[in-house]
Amino acid sequence: MSLQLLQDALEDVKALIAITQQDIDDILVANNDAIFSRIQHKEELTTSFIRKKDAYAKSIEDKLKQYYPNATIADLTYEDKQKLLGEGASEFTAELHDRLSELKQLNYRFGRMSLAVSELYDSMLKNIVPVEERGYKKSHLGSSSLLAAEV
Repeated sequence: MSLQLLQDALEDVKALIAITQQDIDDILVANNDAIFSRIQHKEELTTSFIRKKDAYAKSIEDKLKQYYPNATIADLTYEDKQKLLGEGASEFTAELHDRLSELKQLNYRFGRMSLAVSELYDSMLKNIVPVEERGYKKSHLGSSSLLAAEV
């Protein structure tokens, strides 16, 4: 049971990686609607991953209390830890670690790209509709010959 949770959590992370890569590809061609349409699915996958990770941790904690009631994880030998985690868990945890690192890098890249796009739109908007700064976080629309010509 607990190993299946780990496998399922890994699949969630792989799906998040694929979606984030699609987001990066779409931001490069300004396909914003596709990016926005995937937000809910990414949130669902993230919630699913967290739920599975927590359930796996709880199952390990329950096994620890059952098999070694007076011990902590630090007290256990390597063999005892392997028994506690289950057959094949170390391979899954190693891959999960690698995939989470990959997801972190992709999210960092996507975040930087998103920030650059946001700053581009902000600067374009300020050129079209000038804003005069008046102290801390206080601004108002300035005069714009472009807006006056349009009106």
